[in-house]
Amino acid sequence: MNLIKKLFTYEPSPQSESFVLSEEDDPEFDIRKEKRIRGSYVSDSIEKNLSYINERFNIPINNDVVIRKIKLKNGAEAFIIFYDGMVSSDYMDNNIIKSLLELTGTKSELNENLYKKFITHSQAQPQKDMDKIADEINFGSCALFVDGIDCAFLFDVRDWEHRSIDKPYNEQSIYGPQEAFGEMLRTNTALIRKIVKTEKLIAEGVQIGNVSKTRGVLLYIDDIANKKLVREAKRRINGIATDYIISIEQVQMFVEDKTVLITPQTLATERPDRAARALTEGRVVLVLNGSPRALVMPSNAFELTHSPSDEYMNVPFAIMSRFIRLCGMFLSLLLPALYLAITLYHQEIIPTYLLYSISASRENVPFPSLVEFLLMDVSFELIREAGLRMPSPIGSTLGIVGGLILGQAAVSAKIVSPIMIIIIAITGIGSFATADYTLGWTYRILRLGFVFIATGFGFYGIAVGIVLYSIYLGRIKSFGVPFLSPALKFRSKSVASAILINNIERREKRPHFLKTKRPDAEPEISMRWQIGNKED
Repeated sequence: MNLIKKLFTYEPSPQSESFVLSEEDDPEFDIRKEKRIRGSYVSDSIEKNLSYINERFNIPINNDVVIRKIKLKNGAEAFIIFYDGMVSSDYMDNNIIKSLLELTGTKSELNENLYKKFITHSQAQPQKDMDKIADEINFGSCALFVDGIDCAFLFDVRDWEHRSIDKPYNEQSIYGPQEAFGEMLRTNTALIRKIVKTEKLIAEGVQIGNVSKTRGVLLYIDDIANKKLVREAKRRINGIATDYIISIEQVQMFVEDKTVLITPQTLATERPDRAARALTEGRVVLVLNGSPRALVMPSNAFELTHSPSDEYMNVPFAIMSRFIRLCGMFLSLLLPALYLAITLYHQEIIPTYLLYSISASRENVPFPSLVEFLLMDVSFELIREAGLRMPSPIGSTLGIVGGLILGQAAVSAKIVSPIMIIIIAITGIGSFATADYTLGWTYRILRLGFVFIATGFGFYGIAVGIVLYSIYLGRIKSFGVPFLSPALKFRSKSVASAILINNIERREKRPHFLKTKRPDAEPEISMRWQIGNKED
């Protein structure tokens, strides 16, 4: 009995103590409400500055904080503080420390000499506020303190590890640029400025997160974007009150009108050319440090169905591509519901021989059509999710082999009918044709709703579901813009360009629902070579 008790129970040794997580002694502590040490400005005493820095950065507990003490030629003492691994060591040694050791002059001349010496080397910025100095150090800069000078010098010497510019993964296109955003903020803004070469492109800095203090840039073209739209975007971004923000997807959920809606109200893109295109249309774009995607605001239902390659293809090819995508989206949303409605309530519309074939294939299946669909749909979603989370070489193999084996085994075991396998396969292919990944999730959720309605009410239920979903979309707004724009205010050219695509020489107007300062994107006659030159 004692042996069994020892096998299935745990008794700590007499020397060990069980740990119990209890409340802290000071439960009211909050870093956001922490009172700063008095004298949060740079002093002219090097000892006071060093003591403040040691206390603020928890030195020596923080072992990645580096303080390098330096003695200048005139006898003055100085020190530099930075984070190890976030700055360029070669730049620090060759351009800052070496230059410091060469400085001469009295203490009164030292401030001017420092500024003149370092302004040629890097972005040297004098700063007296200790809070701002700490923020810059946390973001990868280094700070220089010199005895006798009541300000510090900040140097932009960031050099942390990051990915190089790569191809887009989720928004691939045969045509157009093959560059994607990375995790570096300035690299991403440079990619956009490389396309939009105008000084009217404004990049306003923002900071989100009380603790993470993630930096970002709000981009817009000053002489195109509506000022009210810019103010509203800044109001929502600056109004985010949370401790931790690291990705653009988190910001996307914070700035949308209603986060519980299954339809995305903004567009997140990983392509600089698509973000630049949105800027020239009068939208605003948010780029966040550490996130390889940009947030385009506002967006509409039609924009989510467009592909980046549409802008780089001839009109017949682009229309054909967009038509195929729309068909795929329709099939992924309604094909299972239509199949269940027809087989359960409206068999009269099926050709006789096809009806015989469907009935024969389901003769030995023991489950109703709804259960049959749910079994295969859940299995398909499991394969999709497993493929995404497996290593790349294994993921694609898992999807193909898993689908083939599972489908063939299910048919052989008489669990599902062959026609249901075909329906699930076409539905899955249609969902992969959806241009926006988030919109694909929307259709996957709605598909289940339509399936249940079709099982209960047939075509009537599907029609009611479509009407209700249309009303739901009509009530959504994205930054004050109706989500179904421009369809709500019918304008033939706007609706045609939203659903299909206009010839490149006929895209004279920017989207009217954005209320831009300059509605005209190009003159009425943009192909002026067709006019010809009149010679005397």
